[in-house]
Amino acid sequence: VSRGLGDVYKRQVLIMVIKMAGKNNDKRGANHGANELNERKRKVLWAVVQDYSETAEPVGSRTIARKYNLGVSSATIRNEMQDLEDEGYLEQPHTSAGRIPSIKGYRFYVDWLMQPSPVTDDEKSMINHILEEHVTKQDEISRDIARTVASLTHTLSVATSAGGKRKFNYMRFLPLDGRRAIMLVVTNQGEVSNAVVDIPADSSLDEMQLLADRMNHFLHGREIDNTDEQLILSFQKDVERDLTPYMHVFKALQKTLQPPKEVYAGGASQLIEQPEFKNVEKMQDILNLLEQRDMLESMLLSSSDQPIAVHIGTENPVKSLSDLSIVRAQFSSGGRIIGSVAVLGPTRMQYSRIIGMMRFMQQRLDTLLKKND
Repeated sequence: VSRGLGDVYKRQVLIMVIKMAGKNNDKRGANHGANELNERKRKVLWAVVQDYSETAEPVGSRTIARKYNLGVSSATIRNEMQDLEDEGYLEQPHTSAGRIPSIKGYRFYVDWLMQPSPVTDDEKSMINHILEEHVTKQDEISRDIARTVASLTHTLSVATSAGGKRKFNYMRFLPLDGRRAIMLVVTNQGEVSNAVVDIPADSSLDEMQLLADRMNHFLHGREIDNTDEQLILSFQKDVERDLTPYMHVFKALQKTLQPPKEVYAGGASQLIEQPEFKNVEKMQDILNLLEQRDMLESMLLSSSDQPIAVHIGTENPVKSLSDLSIVRAQFSSGGRIIGSVAVLGPTRMQYSRIIGMMRFMQQRLDTLLKKND
């Protein structure tokens, strides 16, 4: 191609060829996981996951041949199951037992074999009722979604609200004693927060209220998720005075304005009914997990490039979650996360049903939020 061409043009052609090769390699890499197994092995793996999810019992080749009509003999299925075990997709808990999916097998199933199940009319009705009733109250949505998902899926569900953006209305100080005052902060939605603050040595309650009046004018109508240093410096410039003696007041204001974040849980009693958690120690680990609210909140609200994320067993970064699978859905409005719900259950959970339900909730809530706006 480059024979007889100038050096500059040769380099341009070479760069173009390298880029094209890179794009083709990317495409092959994206499809590599899907092509790891041939069609028959995929069908056998799918059947094993389906059956084990329903029965919690190791699955044998005869069961697959009888229940799933794959069009091949039990002996052929047994050979395929042996190959899947050798390749790490299945495990055999006991020598004489059937097989169960491994973490690798579940991952392949979720990524390549599973189709989200449609939501039933009864489930739609229940979910719609909750979302429509609480669409303007994010904390109540999170709480009731956790309860509803737990009830419908027989798993443990946790949810949290990211806290809506509130707008500042006004603040004022009330006398508490000689050197302390109660700071009241009111939002445009009528929410009232308070904190006790010290009156600076060279100031008075009247002077603090004058400062509050200036603050009311400066902050009115602003979103108040936090009061950062830049905002304080701007206010200091606006009032043309040194506000160093009042820095503790601004810190108290910042703490007061933090949107409340609660983690709601539902379905712990239903999780106990699952055979994997008949072991008292395992169940105690789950109950201890529910006490770690900061960790749960971090898990629920951590950023993700997927609207629904699935973490299976040892894929979870927290050791106490290594026996569980987590399906997490985040809910957004205007590009901002407003809440999240996660289903925690055994690794054999019914992924297709749960993911189908999560997708329906995301789509429905998005529609309602746009309508409400």
